[in-house]
Amino acid sequence: MYLELEELYNMKTIQSKFNEGLLLEQLLDNPHVTSQITKIKKGTYFSTEPASQDNVYFLIKGIAGLHYNERLVIIADQKDFIGLDDLLEKDAPTYTVEALEECEVIVFDRHEIMDFIFSMQEGWLYLYLNEKKHHETLVEKIKFLREKGIDRLTHTYYDLANRFGEPTQDGKILPKCFNLKRLAEIANISANSVASFNEVLKERGVIVKGGANCIVKTGTEQII
Repeated sequence: MYLELEELYNMKTIQSKFNEGLLLEQLLDNPHVTSQITKIKKGTYFSTEPASQDNVYFLIKGIAGLHYNERLVIIADQKDFIGLDDLLEKDAPTYTVEALEECEVIVFDRHEIMDFIFSMQEGWLYLYLNEKKHHETLVEKIKFLREKGIDRLTHTYYDLANRFGEPTQDGKILPKCFNLKRLAEIANISANSVASFNEVLKERGVIVKGGANCIVKTGTEQII
């Protein structure tokens, strides 16, 4: 499907005219689309039920994790939508969203977004780009799960540090919400393996313990 569409449309044009940022602007400017900015406290869920089929969220800031079968699997991107990829699903999504750190989000009504997108002649391209991104993420996840455990943990450290780390002279400080249990869930290994691999990664210079902080030495990615 992707190749057929790419023969009809220039991908750079699609990405420049139908990206998440432009969709957000148009939704906020549309008088028929309601929205509300709200803060979600650390350790609480966006919804007490599996992610509500009535809401789509845009993560302004904070760290949010998606749980499948009560297991943390995906860390949401900041400045991106949560719930847009299953907009057309009849059944409620099977995941829950937890605020790992306090989150500030814009809450939209799912049905109003659908009405807006399908009122546009080429609005479906928003969904196409989002689905394409979701597909690419899934492919990367499959490749990730085929790696050795220590390599999965190493990539997890680099990914989280580059996305959420606080820059320091020695590297990037990993947010404290990424504790042993959560690192194990994301890397799909046991907590005992994380503790064991951490000693190896310290020797390799990938991570450094600075007091209560875990510092990821960015720029050492080539050692994987």
